[in-house]
Amino acid sequence: MIAWDDLKYFLAMAEHGSLSAAARKLNVSQPTLSRRLTALEEDVGAELFSRTRTGLEMTTLGEQLLHHARHMQDDVLAIERLVTGQDTNLTGSVMISCIEAIGGRWLVGQLKPFRARYPGITVDIKVDNAASDLLRREADIALRMFRPVQNDLVAKRTVSMVYGYYATRGYLEKHGMPEHTRDLKNHCFILPHDEILAHTKTDPRKVYALSEAAAFRSNNMTALATAVEEGMGIGAYPCLMAAENDDLVRLFDDHTVFSSDIWLVAHAELKRNARIRAMYDYLGDMLHDNAAAFSGEG
Repeated sequence: MIAWDDLKYFLAMAEHGSLSAAARKLNVSQPTLSRRLTALEEDVGAELFSRTRTGLEMTTLGEQLLHHARHMQDDVLAIERLVTGQDTNLTGSVMISCIEAIGGRWLVGQLKPFRARYPGITVDIKVDNAASDLLRREADIALRMFRPVQNDLVAKRTVSMVYGYYATRGYLEKHGMPEHTRDLKNHCFILPHDEILAHTKTDPRKVYALSEAAAFRSNNMTALATAVEEGMGIGAYPCLMAAENDDLVRLFDDHTVFSSDIWLVAHAELKRNARIRAMYDYLGDMLHDNAAAFSGEG
């Protein structure tokens, strides 16, 4: 008999192409994963991967097994969602997948009333700018910067997260106050990477035009925000976070650099689960109540 857990490990290795990458995904050690692969190959009586210096390459049998293992995974996940969807208890864990700009600090501060109302529910926040796969139960609820397209997901547009140009008071005292956005070429500029701009409502060319004056670049929202806070230059900064920092000054008459809608997403079956439904409703109401802060109007 082949154990489903072994097939789950096999799928991770097939999708990620190496033991190390699959181990990180599954949060297990590489030796453990290697042992499970050896055990699975002993069960089927043949090699499923060829070990190479660059990673793992599937054998013909491995490719045939992969097709069936994926179908098994879909069935197992469907059963889990069905069972979870019948849970009427307000106890257990709810995992929220959240973008870093919200989940690293702000969201945590908003969840104390939820915990007081539902002491039996454990809040599990997964801070990740990559989209968690809700169909594969990588999370129960997600806060995303884009609308999902899968039919099995339900989504609600909540707030618009606005970024303005900000600088510290110390930076402005040293370098002067720019009067117009075109003056940014004469200042130290903090520039996000392409993948961040891809999820925003802006013309990237307007931002790239300032790249010659870039003092700092990153694909990480926390790193970009920290660079602004440390006075390294002028950069886009979320109005939501700026409201809590008296040292930051918004420039250019509250000009909006870019904005992005925040979508509240869950699997349709999981919304029938009491604890997940409670969290979904709480997040929707809480985000609505903070719409002005997100837009920079509060």
